[in-house]
Amino acid sequence: MASAVLRRNLSKMSLGVDVLLRSHGGRFCRTFISRRVRGSSFAIAFDIDGVILRGGTPIPGAPAALRLLYDDPSHPVQLRIPYIFLTNGGGTTEAARASELRRQLNIPVLPDQVLLGHTPFRKLADLFKNQRVLAVGKGEPDAVLRSYGFDHVVHLDSFVNEFENIDGLGRFKPWNQPSRKDGGTPVADHLSQLAGVFVVSDPVDWSRDLQVICDVLRSDGKPGTEAVPGRPQPPIFFAADDLDYQSTFPVPRLGMGAFRIALESIYNRLPSAPLQYVSYGKPQLTVYKHAEHVLHDLLTQMRSGAVVGAPKTREPMHPPFDTIYMIGDNPSTDILGAKIAGRPWFPILTRTGCYRGQSISRLYQAGKVVEDVEEAVDFIIRREGLN
Repeated sequence: MASAVLRRNLSKMSLGVDVLLRSHGGRFCRTFISRRVRGSSFAIAFDIDGVILRGGTPIPGAPAALRLLYDDPSHPVQLRIPYIFLTNGGGTTEAARASELRRQLNIPVLPDQVLLGHTPFRKLADLFKNQRVLAVGKGEPDAVLRSYGFDHVVHLDSFVNEFENIDGLGRFKPWNQPSRKDGGTPVADHLSQLAGVFVVSDPVDWSRDLQVICDVLRSDGKPGTEAVPGRPQPPIFFAADDLDYQSTFPVPRLGMGAFRIALESIYNRLPSAPLQYVSYGKPQLTVYKHAEHVLHDLLTQMRSGAVVGAPKTREPMHPPFDTIYMIGDNPSTDILGAKIAGRPWFPILTRTGCYRGQSISRLYQAGKVVEDVEEAVDFIIRREGLN
C-alpha cells in the first residue's frame, strides 16, 4: 500500500500546483550581463514548438526576433527585455534544453529561462521520499526526475523487463531495443512497489504503455497481482494535457492529452474506480503564476544591475509588470491560459503552428493575431514605444 502520509499530502494538493509559486529550480549554470531597466516594465513568454521551432529547425525570422530582445542584436549579450520559454514539451532537463536552444538559435539561453511541462514535478520529490516511481515518455524521463531529487526512479523501458510477457505484443515489435541499462542496483523488497506514475513526456509505445500503466494503477503498484475493488490507485501525474502539437508534419500530431484521454477511456471501462489524475502545463493558472515569479527574478536582477544568473533573493514579490506577452500557436493552451491568468497577461497568437487562421471560439481569441513570432515581437516593441 502506498503510504497513508503520501495519500494525505496528495489529497491536499489542488491540482498539486500551489507548491510551485515560491521557487523554481537551482542556480543558473551560466551567466550573461544585463543592463539596468527603468520605467514601465513588460516581459515576454514564448512557446517553442510552432512558434520558435518546427521540429528541431528554427521557424524563419525567429532567431532574428529573439535578438531584438538584446541591446545589440548583432551581439546578443546585454539583455534589455526579460523573456522566458514557456512550453508544455519536455523529456530532458531544463539545462539540457537551454543548451539545445543556444545551439539552435545562437543566442544566450539560461536554464532558468526554460520552463518545461514537467518543471512543476520538482516540488513533488519530497512527497515520494524513499519510494519508487515510474517515469514514462520519450527522451530521458528518469534522468529528469532524478535531477529534481526523486530518490528511486525506474524508466518504463526498464520496468517492463522485470515482468515476463507484460507487453502482450512485445514479440511483434521489431523496433524493441535491448534491455535498457539504468546503472542501478537490484530493487530492494520495500521498493518493489511503485508509489506513483509520472508521464514526463509524450509516450512512444502507446499499446505497451497503456497496458503497463493500467496494470500498475489497478494493482496498487505491483503488476501481476489481482485488482482489489475499492483499493485506492497510486497517483499519476501528467506533465501536460495538449491534445495536439505542431511538428514538421503539415498538420498537428496527437500529444500527451490524447494519450491521457486514451488511458482514461480504457481504465474507466475496467472493473476499477474511475481514473484519478493530475495534469500540469498550460493552460493551468499556476503555470502562468509560476512564470511571473521566474520573470520577476530576472527583472529584479536586471534592475539592480546584477549579473543575470547570480543566486536569487527571495524578497517579497510586488507586481513588477504592466504587461506579460504570451506568444503561442495553440489557442486551447497558450491563449486560453493567458486569458485565465488575466492581467498582466496579453495573449498573442501566431499562424505558424496549430492555428492557421481557422475560426475559433471566443473563449480562445487572442489579444492580437500575427503571422509569426517576428511580427509578434515587432508589434510588442512598437506598442511599448521602444526603438
